[in-house]
Amino acid sequence: MLPLLVTAAIIRKEKQVLITRRPEGSRHAGLWEFPGGKLDDDASPQDCLRREIREELDLEVAVGPILEVAYYRYDWGPVLVLAFECRPLGNRIRNLEVAEHRWVRPEALADFDILPADRPIIEKLLCS
Repeated sequence: MLPLLVTAAIIRKEKQVLITRRPEGSRHAGLWEFPGGKLDDDASPQDCLRREIREELDLEVAVGPILEVAYYRYDWGPVLVLAFECRPLGNRIRNLEVAEHRWVRPEALADFDILPADRPIIEKLLCS
């Protein structure tokens, strides 16, 4: 089975990164993650990420280089996460398709119940 390709935005502000909590009724509801979403067949990862961040948070971002690629096998199937460095192009965030968002210092991410597929990204953030 091929992995589900997903993108994740590592959006930084000062010394913090943005995380979002998955809404009720979604797979893995209530868990925290780096915002992003599934890669469509007809979009580049960067275009997918810009679209997802706009749809989830009403925020425009500039997508930079890949920070990390993480693989995880859930009971329902494998996931390959492409995590990109991103820069917010505005200050206003609206929780459109997420339960909430928070700006968190990377060393405080261990205090959050983060999706397993995103955990290797935290390790990379702590080393960079």
